[in-house]
Amino acid sequence: MQKPCYAPLYVLQRVAGFKTLKPHVMSATMTKARDVRPMPQLNRRTLLLSAVASPFVSRVDASETQSSQDVSPYRVQDPMAGYFDLAERRRVMRDMPSLGIIQARLRAMEYSDCQSGRTVPVQDQTITIPSFYGDNEGWRKAVTPFRNIEDAVSNLAAGNLVSPERGYADCLVDLLLRWARRDALAKFNFSTAYRQGWFQVESTLFAIGHAMAAIRPDILHRKDDLGTIDAWLLRIARSHFAIPGSPGGTCCNNHFYRRALYAAIVGVQTGDDALFQGGVGAIPLALSDSSSEGALLLEMKRGELSAHYQNFALMYLVMIAEIAERQGYPMWDMQIDGKSLHTLVAFNNKVIADPNTVLKYASATEVSLRYQKDMQYFAWFEIYLSRFKNAQMEAWIATRRPMYNRSLGGHLTAYFYVDS
Repeated sequence: MQKPCYAPLYVLQRVAGFKTLKPHVMSATMTKARDVRPMPQLNRRTLLLSAVASPFVSRVDASETQSSQDVSPYRVQDPMAGYFDLAERRRVMRDMPSLGIIQARLRAMEYSDCQSGRTVPVQDQTITIPSFYGDNEGWRKAVTPFRNIEDAVSNLAAGNLVSPERGYADCLVDLLLRWARRDALAKFNFSTAYRQGWFQVESTLFAIGHAMAAIRPDILHRKDDLGTIDAWLLRIARSHFAIPGSPGGTCCNNHFYRRALYAAIVGVQTGDDALFQGGVGAIPLALSDSSSEGALLLEMKRGELSAHYQNFALMYLVMIAEIAERQGYPMWDMQIDGKSLHTLVAFNNKVIADPNTVLKYASATEVSLRYQKDMQYFAWFEIYLSRFKNAQMEAWIATRRPMYNRSLGGHLTAYFYVDS
């Protein structure tokens, strides 16, 4: 019997050059027992968006697809690795009480509440959400329960880290069991006018995936309940990831990176190599789609919002890289035509310093900076700064800590902050 296919093979023509990568030494926050694995060799002429052929590929004109290089060498090595080292962060919280760590602990304790998630309605209906740009007021009302559950799971996960009590982890499991048993997030409106429902499932799915990864080492005694939740997450992830998106847009831009993120974090925890491979595939795709100085060209299509979407896309790419790094793959060393994730970050820093930098690529006469008022968009800086020094990025968030993003891993200062 043929193996079920659920990851979309939906690619645009690319010409990519890959440099041979050397293993590096893991950071102190990574599990020391794991070996660093060499980067799989990738074909110079092709990029892979997913691990297996999709039933959707037959719907796509052959001119819009290409052959693929199997990324089967990317395999899940440690389902417990998640996106940070829970035991190490507990040690940091205990032994290195810097101001940043103290602030992160207080922030997590303040918002961790077992009751808050119980009041959020389980989203087992067909999810229909108006367009963010077309009906912003309607969108805000419709996404409220999703935002609430994302906050709830992220806060409970952080409470499990900073509190001496383990009740927060059990509370999170109990909460998600309700959602799993009712098959929440399985149904959503995918019509052109209401595609926002499809988008919303992305963030809620990876918010839950990250929260589960953050507590998993403490809940292994609940084997049956974990099995129920994992089976649900895997089922939803496979089904959602099988939708390929539109050519030149949601197939390949930040929306694909968002889908790739839940694929990576759910794939790791469930030991699903195909999902993990589909998630990691977002990184070479993004590098291929970038300019020589690191502008993500699909995000540059957003006109005056291009600066926002460059940063927005990087949020997900950096987290995918961290997840893959903790599986032993040196994603920060990957290069395509001389471009790495560092190149994309450097361009983003240029844009923050001078927003008009994007006008070289964007069809716009001005640049919207509204996104800079919401620090959730910059919480990913903590992940980068935990590995690499960057004075500009440090200065940008130094007075804004603790950093938090409700869906992108939650309390990232608590999980990643390194006192310089």
